[in-house]
Amino acid sequence: MKKVHLIACGVMLAGFVLSCGPRNATAADQDAPFPKQNITIEGKKPAVFSHEKHLSIGVTCTACHHDSEHKPLTAEDIATLADTSVLKCGSCHNASFANADLQKRKDVFHARCRECHKAGFNGKTGPSKCNDCHIKKRKKLEGC
Repeated sequence: MKKVHLIACGVMLAGFVLSCGPRNATAADQDAPFPKQNITIEGKKPAVFSHEKHLSIGVTCTACHHDSEHKPLTAEDIATLADTSVLKCGSCHNASFANADLQKRKDVFHARCRECHKAGFNGKTGPSKCNDCHIKKRKKLEGC
């Protein structure tokens, strides 16, 4: 039984190393106007977001990002920002936000993301079940 656990741990470790190991970065990767890696939106139930997937179907920055006056922000607008922390929903959508229904990040994401995923974009719908975006917490295997 212990041998089976060791083999399982070895396979999982190999998969992790292969999926997270270094990759060949191109000049385009280094100059990309958006984060190439998936973003984990932390919280009680963390969710994963991929800019690359969304851009590949034609969703632009303006679909999600806006300034404090709700003017959509383009990639060019975002590139000129001195402090990109203002792009995080929680920088405005917090307890002092005027609309009580959009004071929590969770409510903002669900209103924006889930509804867009259901309605679709360019003929493609996105995942709309909770576990499609939210990361499942996995139990650790004993002995690993």
